[in-house]
Amino acid sequence: MSLMKSASALLASAVITIGALVSSGAMAADLPVKAKPVVVGASAPLDVHGWFDATFASNRVTGGGLLLYPSGSTLTQVNVGLSLDLYKNPTGFINSISIYGGVWNEWWLDASLPGSRSWQEMDFYAGFTIGFAQYWKFTGEYVQFNFPNSIPTAYNAVFTLAYSDAHWGWPIPLNPYVSLFYNIDGGSTVVFGKTNGGYRVTVGIVPTVDLFKGSFVPVTVAFPTSVTFGPEEFWNRNDGTTNVCGPSGAAACSLSNLAFYTTGIEAKFSLENFIPKRLGNWYVKGAARYYKIDNDALLAAQVVTGAASSFTNAKDDVFLGSGSIGMTF
Repeated sequence: MSLMKSASALLASAVITIGALVSSGAMAADLPVKAKPVVVGASAPLDVHGWFDATFASNRVTGGGLLLYPSGSTLTQVNVGLSLDLYKNPTGFINSISIYGGVWNEWWLDASLPGSRSWQEMDFYAGFTIGFAQYWKFTGEYVQFNFPNSIPTAYNAVFTLAYSDAHWGWPIPLNPYVSLFYNIDGGSTVVFGKTNGGYRVTVGIVPTVDLFKGSFVPVTVAFPTSVTFGPEEFWNRNDGTTNVCGPSGAAACSLSNLAFYTTGIEAKFSLENFIPKRLGNWYVKGAARYYKIDNDALLAAQVVTGAASSFTNAKDDVFLGSGSIGMTF
């Protein structure tokens, strides 16, 4: 069929179709509901997310239980990052896959120890999260601890399995999780522990409740609670170089699988009624945390970090406070 014949046939079909619509009274002006114009991307959910958080804290206990600074310290911690949603399927077994990465920095604003610097640490992290079976999430992360002085860079991996039990209908969901931290290389992250290849486990819950929904100042309150334990050598390699306990600071430190347990309260206030959402989801947050450090090697390590002047005055009961401002999108 020639091009001219094809065009004629199409034109004839269009005329017949229009005539049929007119004769049946089904013109667009007479339809009960008009089709809305499609604006591509107008309401599509973002597959790119990000965060910024600036925290001011009175001290820090690391994930391994190491108290870092003397009493009366002031810290600033800044965390920024991005994540990308690669896959979404709310009805399948695998519900979502995302990748993320970011950088975290800490400054000691009133650095007082000889040779100390204001900037204390920079951590790079990158990982992935898989949501599955509607309520489960598995996260794998690589994190690198970098320091400005002679402390070697530590290379680590973290794996976390979390469960959301909000669908159970309890007044306060518990949100349990278990996390495995593995030190790949770069020396012990708790001073006197195994220099590489060590691991620790954290088991915890994050009971969470939303208050004042729909009010002028909505707030989310959480009660993070956990215990951290693992092989004895993660905290005490016990190779003859860790005899730093006791009243004289020269006795062998006792071996223990338990590092510490902690609990606290965090209140996060949404600023959605003050800052338009087109500028991000802004918030302010306040937190108070208690740590019970139950490991002699961790107490002795406080002498090295400067948090204590001797083993006998190391702090096994630690109370911390912090305040934050940040945003997500």
